[in-house]
Amino acid sequence: MGASRWSYFTPFRHSEQDALDDLRETVFAEDSAYYREAGIDAPAALVASAWLEEEPAHSVLDVERVVRCEEHMEEPGDVRVVEAAEAVELFGTTRPGRDVVEQGLKRAGDGWFPPFDRGSGCCTVVYDPEGHPAELCFWGFTGD
Repeated sequence: MGASRWSYFTPFRHSEQDALDDLRETVFAEDSAYYREAGIDAPAALVASAWLEEEPAHSVLDVERVVRCEEHMEEPGDVRVVEAAEAVELFGTTRPGRDVVEQGLKRAGDGWFPPFDRGSGCCTVVYDPEGHPAELCFWGFTGD
């Protein structure tokens, strides 16, 4: 199938991991018929089955844990939190709004936008016009 990029916006939560877990549950519920045929009934069971190692979902289901680390240090299955300095590099500000993040994600196809390794992702806080956290954006790169 090749490589594909994916992205999702979710309501802001202080725990990026909780937000990721909820997002994975939602995506699994919306698109689980394929996996249910194999007897898989939850994202955790999908990961445990090693199914994704053979046939990635090309979605947020391909990642499972949020990490804070230096750029390019995330492992397959990781979602690296984009911290302030990198946010400025990617979005031009430490407090990007949704439109700025969406524009950045559109440029992702040019190859310079993280993550650079297949099977991993990134996330950042998205701010409302008043400068308050409003959403989290998760995006990634999957390939087989």
